[in-house]
Amino acid sequence: MLYRFFYCLLVPLLMATLPPAMAADQIVWGKYNVPPYMIRSGEFAHQGIFDQTLGVLKEQLPQYEHVELEAPFPRINSEIRKGSHWCYNGTLKTPERENYGYLSLPTSIFLPLRIIVRRDRQSQFKGPQSLQALLRNDRLITSVMRDRSYSPTVDKLLAAYPPKENYSEQVEAIGMLLAGRIDYMVELPLLAFDQARVMGHAGELVAIPTQEADEVVFNRVMCPRNEWGRRVIEQVNKVLIANRSKPYYRAIVEKWHDPESVAEIRRIYDGVFLKTP
Repeated sequence: MLYRFFYCLLVPLLMATLPPAMAADQIVWGKYNVPPYMIRSGEFAHQGIFDQTLGVLKEQLPQYEHVELEAPFPRINSEIRKGSHWCYNGTLKTPERENYGYLSLPTSIFLPLRIIVRRDRQSQFKGPQSLQALLRNDRLITSVMRDRSYSPTVDKLLAAYPPKENYSEQVEAIGMLLAGRIDYMVELPLLAFDQARVMGHAGELVAIPTQEADEVVFNRVMCPRNEWGRRVIEQVNKVLIANRSKPYYRAIVEKWHDPESVAEIRRIYDGVFLKTP
């Protein structure tokens, strides 16, 4: 009887001390506000592209408890590096990330990055711009997100000519650009324009093509590179294989894009997006 008494007393105490992230059936999905990919509040809350592709995964992986936790991307990336039971929907594949994370099949599409500037300064950035020349120009200031991968070409240029400024949330950088504290950004037009609109500055930014980087890249789910992460990614891939070719999933990937961008997505969807490992 005494043994049973101590057993009943100690087990709940031990269970209470176990960190939540160690529960084998729980996934913490790191999220932050980056409309229209992730929309955390307002009229269109949870209707972003990443929000809705994550919704597909959550619905079709009922064996897990899904917890969404708002955090800056550097924090999310750090938790995955540490091997925590965190995942992120929306990362790009890089050799470095494959060293500490497992990555899924593509979940959605990023069309080419552009140089984003204020409309009233557009004349200073005429025609396709050399990103390398801009980064080498000490009189022009830009800022990049910590730990973010932009594209293979842009990542190489940023490594060769690292900007002095960096940020954790896109809203910080868009605010600095609108206020004139930085001169330009390397960003997705869809993201930059929508963020400016939300901040009350619709139409005040323009996108300039780059000479070097015209790459279409794909977003993926990333989980830690451990046995738990491997199993999650394996199951995520099964959901993606079963759903990405369906009309409702295609509509999610196209959501928020203008007609020209939708046409570009449709040109590459079957032949490239669905066939990229």
